[in-house]
Amino acid sequence: MIYSSEADIVSFLKGLVQSLLPYAHANKVSLSFSSEIKKQVVLYQPFLLSQSVFQLICSIINLVPPKSKIEVRLLYCPENKNLHLEIENTGINLFRMNEIIVQNIYPFQVYPQPNGTLYRMAFPLYHQSSASVLDMLAEDNTSATNLPQFYKEIQKRLRSHFTQTEKLIATLEQSRPKEAAFMQRINALIKVNLDDENFDTETLCKAMSLSRTQLFRRLKSLIQQAPANYIKIIRLQKAKELLETTDLTVGEVAFKTGFQTLSHFTHIFQKQYGILPSVFRRSNNPATNE
Repeated sequence: MIYSSEADIVSFLKGLVQSLLPYAHANKVSLSFSSEIKKQVVLYQPFLLSQSVFQLICSIINLVPPKSKIEVRLLYCPENKNLHLEIENTGINLFRMNEIIVQNIYPFQVYPQPNGTLYRMAFPLYHQSSASVLDMLAEDNTSATNLPQFYKEIQKRLRSHFTQTEKLIATLEQSRPKEAAFMQRINALIKVNLDDENFDTETLCKAMSLSRTQLFRRLKSLIQQAPANYIKIIRLQKAKELLETTDLTVGEVAFKTGFQTLSHFTHIFQKQYGILPSVFRRSNNPATNE
């Protein structure tokens, strides 16, 4: 059962944003929190709210280019006497990327900005019964029986966000330096061979002098991913970076990141980021052609 709490929403959200600062900094993204009010007690569900806000901020961090800004604001709206949580990013307009919020229990409204995106969610300042909050928010007819599957999907998506190599190694260096060195070598080998479409798990095993089973178990314990999927994630991260920062065509980006065909790259990129690479490229390079 998911319980509601009557607690200070300001300190809750502030702590949540602060917990994501290392991840934002590792991706060279500025993340901040501000509030017009110092304290406000409202009825909310901490687990579901934290999942929704956490997922949204991580998705934005993962998609915006370096040096972008993400501002999280809590505002009071006198017109409807609600609190508004706003999450605004610079660097790229994510309005078309509906996958970011489509499975969020707490619904956000999305507003395109000249150089970014604004997400807004309202908190009613009146009491709800503990069972009624889900009914009020379930715009996609999500029922309590579907919640376990929802959590599994959220956990899977959050794990994918935290495969960012800089964040992973920074975390390992604090507690497991040997594993950090292991991951640094893995990452270096993948990146050096990024444009080689034949570089796969078998090649990586030989370079690391490990059997497939050994490599699988070691990577799985560290990042919850198989070697083949991790190689794919590194390729996609590099492809996204090239689409953001260069004038290369989508086909050239696919070639440089080791994808065998343009159609395969397009399919994998859209599955990972929820947008076609051609659309993503135009939003970052509006003055160039494919």
